[in-house]
Amino acid sequence: MESRAGRPASHTATVEASTIPLPDTITMLLEQLEEEIDKLAKTSPVAAVRAARRTEITAEQVGYWAARSTLHDCTPGQAAAALGLTESAARSELARLGRYHPYAG
Repeated sequence: MESRAGRPASHTATVEASTIPLPDTITMLLEQLEEEIDKLAKTSPVAAVRAARRTEITAEQVGYWAARSTLHDCTPGQAAAALGLTESAARSELARLGRYHPYAG
């Protein structure tokens, strides 16, 4: 079985098991949001795009301070392990969310 991103579902499960856990309420809300947007895409694709865009905006807003705090709380290696990413990918993701250059001193 493959995930929507084209990766084997077992890869996703392995990464999820090795990363910092999310609270059950957040996991359930994200799963419900994905299901609702998928349903919406069948009846109104443009509304589904709007919902996906709104989700991105929300993630950017709430991710800003979380990314900035992560920089102060963790080394890049620790952040990478907790996020299930390579160190380079973690730097890039934190920079994107925290709106800074990943290699700025």
